[in-house]
Amino acid sequence: MSDGVPLDARIRLFVKGLTPPYLWRALKWVKDRLRGQRKAEPEPEPHPAEPEQPSEWEFVPEGWARPAKGWDVASVAQAYLDTWPSYVEALSGPGPLGIEHGVPLGQPVDRYDRAAHNTIVSYGYVAALAGRGAERLSILDWGGGLAHYEPLTRALLPGVDLEFHCKELPALVELGRSVSPHVRFHDDESCLQRRYDLVLASSSLQYADDWPRLLAALGEATAGYLFVTRLPVALRASSFVVLQRAYRYGYETEYLGWVVSREELLREAASARLELVREFLLSAWFSAPGAPEDPVEHRGYLFRNGS
Repeated sequence: MSDGVPLDARIRLFVKGLTPPYLWRALKWVKDRLRGQRKAEPEPEPHPAEPEQPSEWEFVPEGWARPAKGWDVASVAQAYLDTWPSYVEALSGPGPLGIEHGVPLGQPVDRYDRAAHNTIVSYGYVAALAGRGAERLSILDWGGGLAHYEPLTRALLPGVDLEFHCKELPALVELGRSVSPHVRFHDDESCLQRRYDLVLASSSLQYADDWPRLLAALGEATAGYLFVTRLPVALRASSFVVLQRAYRYGYETEYLGWVVSREELLREAASARLELVREFLLSAWFSAPGAPEDPVEHRGYLFRNGS
């Protein structure tokens, strides 16, 4: 046998020589049948790939020309209503105030969110400053949901004589009146025709297409302070627009919003005769890939009406 024959071939020839011819032919027949069956079997169907979910945040170069459902949808009101009892419960008692009412779908509101604690205690400072020395504290909350800041203000300033107003979309106004009957709800801008000790815009100024106009109008409506908080800001870039898909909160919608240039905000505030009293750092960030500034942080700004 030649040394050039591979070892496996030599072994096969050796075994064949020891096997009776009829048995060898039978083994070969079985082998060929099995090989034919394997070839005839269809290849398993590959599992279809899961469709890629769009990201929660998206940079929108075209700005407000992009179509979006917006906030005025039933699922937002329903999500607010679903979390309202656990939100109010979390505000009771002497525990910490690390409370964020906007929680992912199916999760209860708790009171141990450290980032939320910073946001709420910052608001407590503002409310106490606005009500200092006054017998009654009047507040307008612009875009305030079900008037979430009303029970919060009472928890922060127990015993305060509070007059609370809330401006919201019509569906939320109707629902808010049912859960907070002592709050005065407004579904139009008529609430800006009087003045308040404190005007609050928490996570709401950025959803106004013409935010400089709204900033000036809110400043005009306060005899004391305007607090713009939970505002996404750009520290280096000019203002730009992002879209949020808030599905994980149970909001079956997406909406546009500004990331407001800090420089532009302070310039517009000065033009509206609003004096900056205090800037607040908040522990809240998001990332919109491709945006002029990424990631984006949130801050708060307390202004005094200088007119």
